[in-house]
Amino acid sequence: MIEILSLIAAFGGGVFAAAMGGVPAFIMTGVFSVAGSVAAMCGAGDASNVLLNYMAFGPFFGPHIAFAGGVAASAFAKKKGVSENGADIITALSGYNEPSVLLVGGIFGVIGFLFKELVVMNLFAGTISPRLVTDAPGITVFCSAVVVRLIFGGKLRTGTAVFSKGKAMGTTLVMAIGYSILVGGLYTGAISAGVPVEAFGGAYATLIFGLAAIALVFAVAGQPFFGCHHIVITAANAVVMSYATTGNLYMAFLISIVCGTVAGLLGDFAGNVINSGEDSHIDPPAFAIFIMTFVLNAIFPVIG
Repeated sequence: MIEILSLIAAFGGGVFAAAMGGVPAFIMTGVFSVAGSVAAMCGAGDASNVLLNYMAFGPFFGPHIAFAGGVAASAFAKKKGVSENGADIITALSGYNEPSVLLVGGIFGVIGFLFKELVVMNLFAGTISPRLVTDAPGITVFCSAVVVRLIFGGKLRTGTAVFSKGKAMGTTLVMAIGYSILVGGLYTGAISAGVPVEAFGGAYATLIFGLAAIALVFAVAGQPFFGCHHIVITAANAVVMSYATTGNLYMAFLISIVCGTVAGLLGDFAGNVINSGEDSHIDPPAFAIFIMTFVLNAIFPVIG
């Protein structure tokens, strides 16, 4: 059942994100994701619920609402002629003094809310099968961005390359493997040292995701830092789910590295094929996250 007040709030979330810029809004997603995860680890269930389900992943900064709204507003700003780059999701769009741009952000915030509640939660949240589950914000961000591209102009395929080549691919692989080793190794190392699984409060993946989202502050500051949240959340989910299933720390560690690396390659693929133009932004990390979440839940379904 759709919560009407939350639906209305989603409009405001889309406007707010468009005003501040898609990536800055996503950084705030990370801030509240970390805060909610820490609350869960401390046993503050009510606080964690508010911080995660209503702030980080709800009407305020939920990526399917806020980031998606910011992406749509940026594309519309170019189509309207007030911006030269519709894929610029860092600039605060309130500076254009164009109310219609912010309104588009609000409209797509509502669309993102409805898509998640009506489509994802009925098809890909275990309703049909426990093996058919994906990340709701990730798939919503991706599908919303595809709609934005089709509505506001531009080809769906923007590049001729499929994967990066040479040192660019080497950089992708080193980051994907290295980050996955860190994420998988921290979890398995802590458990091996005697830390109980319960100490993570079931929030390891959201904690790691939040930290990676916050790190995008360096990209906003102009540093050549690439988003890695698709890599680390996949590695985190993989190590948690595989250890819960197998009980083998070394196997869980290896699976997290493999899955995180594949997520990195999927992000590289999407970046080359559908996100190399300037008409709009179709998020490569969202593409990788929703696909790898499907894969992980198909292999390690949560039953019961």
